[in-house]
Formats: sequence, structure tokens, C-alpha cells
Amino acid sequence: MPPRFGLSELILRVQDVPRAVAFYRDVVGLVVERTPSPEWAWLWTGTAGQLPRLGLTSKPLSFGAAHTGGPAHFALAVARDSIHEEKARLESLGVEVEGPITFAAWRADSIYFSDPDDNRVELCGFEHLNGQTQESDA
Repeated sequence: MPPRFGLSELILRVQDVPRAVAFYRDVVGLVVERTPSPEWAWLWTGTAGQLPRLGLTSKPLSFGAAHTGGPAHFALAVARDSIHEEKARLESLGVEVEGPITFAAWRADSIYFSDPDDNRVELCGFEHLNGQTQESDA
């Protein structure tokens, strides 16, 4: 079997792409890659220019994704020692946050919140990421 190189992209169906872009950019902190149309946008989920990407669309999906629906759940990796700061930041923006929930086996803590389309977003704080910084071309 050929090697696998990790997740390439995740696409969420949303009602209003500009509203969703604002949420993922301003609340979650992702960097916009491009917005090719009012119905599509792409954001980087980590370092700008490196996969995976998050796609947002208000159009019906095609090809292998045509049968999917929402809402969805996905997690973004962050440093474990940032979880309480992230929770406070999100709550200061009026976002309802669940957690933190501790996953001892992963040495991680997670918080959960919903986007405007009720997709469930998780920030999973891994201990091995403590003290690391993220390089960005943003």
C-alpha cells in the first residue's frame, strides 16, 4: 500500500460562507487561504501553506462527498497549556464552551464549542505541543 501523508482537507457545509469565514478567522483563529466565490472559502488549519485545509461551502458537495451532511465534528490541535486561555478568550467573545475534558491516555485536555451552523469544533490541547510556536506566513 502506498504511504499516507495525513489529512488533506475537511469541508463543512454552511449556510452563509462569509459568516462562517468570519467565525473561523476571528473566533477560531484560522488563516484564510482564499475565497474563490461567495459560496466557497478555504482556510489553513495550522501553518499557512501547509495541509490540512478547511473548506467552507454553501453549495451541494459533489463527487465522493455528495452523500454527506452536517453538522460535523472536528478537532484542531493546540498546546495543552493554552486550553484555559482559549476557553476564556472564546467565552469573552460570547461563545459557549464545554470543558475542559481531560483525556489522560492522550495527555490532552479538550474544549468544545459550536460554529454558527452547529458544527462542533474541538480544540484539543496536547501536552507534547506545550512551548511550541507556530510559524505562519500570514
